[in-house]
This record gives sequence, structure tokens and C-alpha cells, in this order.
Amino acid sequence: MHNKQLEKLDFRSLRMLKILLDTGSVTKAGEALSISQPAASRVLAQLRLALGDPLLVRGRHGNTLTPRAEALRPVVSETLDLVSTLFANRPFDPRDSNLTLKVATTDNGAAIVLAPLAQQLAKSAPNIRIDISPWSTQTLSHLEDGRLDFALYWERKLPENFHHRSLFRDKYACLVRQKHPLLRKVRRDGSLNYREAAAFPQIMMLFPDGDLLVSDDVLQRMGHPPKRIVMSTPYFTSAPLLVVGTDNLILLPSRLGEILVKSAPVALIPLHDDADFEYRLIWHERTQRDQSRSWIRTQIYNLFATSTGTADVGGSNEGTRTGKTRRS
Repeated sequence: MHNKQLEKLDFRSLRMLKILLDTGSVTKAGEALSISQPAASRVLAQLRLALGDPLLVRGRHGNTLTPRAEALRPVVSETLDLVSTLFANRPFDPRDSNLTLKVATTDNGAAIVLAPLAQQLAKSAPNIRIDISPWSTQTLSHLEDGRLDFALYWERKLPENFHHRSLFRDKYACLVRQKHPLLRKVRRDGSLNYREAAAFPQIMMLFPDGDLLVSDDVLQRMGHPPKRIVMSTPYFTSAPLLVVGTDNLILLPSRLGEILVKSAPVALIPLHDDADFEYRLIWHERTQRDQSRSWIRTQIYNLFATSTGTADVGGSNEGTRTGKTRRS
């Protein structure tokens, strides 16, 4: 088949070839495709030229397929099935999915979001796997090129064609060992006394920001900078091990603190002031309409429905898109 001959054919030509091979009738092929008899004859002429074979030969009892045409029947049927599969929009079935979900986050996001998500998937999508990567300077690029499906992080400015959705707002809390002297110096409402807290050695939490780790000194923002920093760490979940047996304190997200107090002899002191932040799910436009990723996002939204006020049941048109900001 010459390229010039092939260029004259289209998907309708392939469909007509299938009907011709099944029925042996140009008239029936034209009727099935809703084209006139002359148009059907022109398509047959193009097929004959492209394939170098008459395909149909008139006999005493109607048209007969040539040996070449007979050999083409299974090939044409298989080709049409493959084309149909290519354009089919199969509904996503989480129970049968072997998706590997690639997520970038800190250990805070892993504990607060991915841990309950894993419990949910164990029931509804047991074959879905979650691969966690640390947030880095390459995270947004990896969301664009498909090496990541989504990311979890606190509020930050995003480039164009990125989507985000707020999962919850979180506050800070102070984690100390049980029977720490600071527990006797809280305010009347049980919240942290900043002046008293500043006198104790502090472990500073570090957050990824670009290619750097930056500290978030909450006490200093409250007007009471700590007198001594004894350690800094980007690992949130190691906090209980770092304060037990010492008078150290650490300020961390309160949702994580509520989990950590269940695993070690530590205590949590809430902060009275509204030093809070938004925690987001972030993804790129390339996965916005993908059924499997949309389903996963919906599961995450519903985990925090009481935080945001509503639960989602769809998930294909959700989030805020950066660049041209809109509800999509």
C-alpha cells in the first residue's frame, strides 16, 4: 500500500471494509454508514486500489470474497476492536484497580492524610499502592511530567495550571513530656503561656521551602522568642522521642500532636492565638480529568468533610486552578 493511497482512507473506510467483508454487499455497507450508493462505490474503489485486490467479485449468486478479502476479515475485526478500545472511556472501578499512587509530602501529611486514606483504600480499593516521596524543589515539575500524582502541603503560591483544594485549617500546639514544669504554668483557659514557654529549651521544626529547610518560629511570631534552641528537625513524627526525658518543648501542628500523645508519655498544650495555616491537596491540570485520580481526590475530601463543611461525591470538577483562578 502506497502512502498516497493510504492517506485517502479514513476510519469510515475501515468500517465500510468490515461491513463489505461481512455482507459482500456495497448497498448494505452504504446503508449501514448512511452514505449513498455512488459514495459507497467510491470508497470501495479506494479500498481496492489501496489493497491491490478487487475484494469482491460478482458471481451468479451475488458477490464473492476473494482469498485476500477472506484473509483480511479477522485482521479488520481486530483492528476495529483496538480502535474502539483506544477511544473507550471505561468507568474506573477501584476494586479492580492496580494503580500506584505517587504522592509528595512531609511526614505530617503522611500521618494526617495518607494514613486514614490507606485505611479507606484497604476496604474499597485493596490493590491500590501508595508511594510517598519527600516534598522537594522538583515536586511541582514532577507533578507536571507525571512522576507524581499529587502533593500535600501547606498554603503556598502555585504556578499556572496547578489545582489545589483546602483540606483543613490547622493550628499549632506545644508538645512536652508528661509532668513537664510548663504544664503547671498554662493560662487559665489551659492554653500555652508564651512567656513561660520561651524560657524552656526548644526544638525547632523545619519545613521544606524550595531547596532549603526553613524554621517556623511560632514563639517569636507571638512576640516571645525562645531563649535557647537545642535542636532543629524536619521530622515531625519523631517529636515524642525528642522531648521525653528532657525539659525540651516543640511546637507542631495540633492535628499531628493529638496523634502523637497516644503513642508516648507526652502532653499537648494548645495555643490560644489563631496562629493557623491551611493544608492543601495539590495536583496538575494533566490529571484533572483522569477518573482514577479524581476518585482518589474525592476519597481524601470526604475524609475531611467535617473540616471543610461538605463531602464530595463526584470529584471530576473540583479545586481551585491557579493562573486563571476559577472554580473548575
